[in-house]
Amino acid sequence: MAFEWTSYFECAACGELERADTVGYDSLGYPECPDCGARTGPLAGVEAATWAQTKALD
Repeated sequence: MAFEWTSYFECAACGELERADTVGYDSLGYPECPDCGARTGPLAGVEAATWAQTKALD
């Protein structure tokens, strides 16, 4: 029986967990969450905090 490695993507903004092969990427190559659309990159923590504050105000 063959073993297949599976990678997962966890969104910094909403915590969504998806298989890495189902996640889209922006023009710079950073993954975008399929659930909330937040980008993950070098400033993911900053962007996630801003996104969470904006959603909380809605």
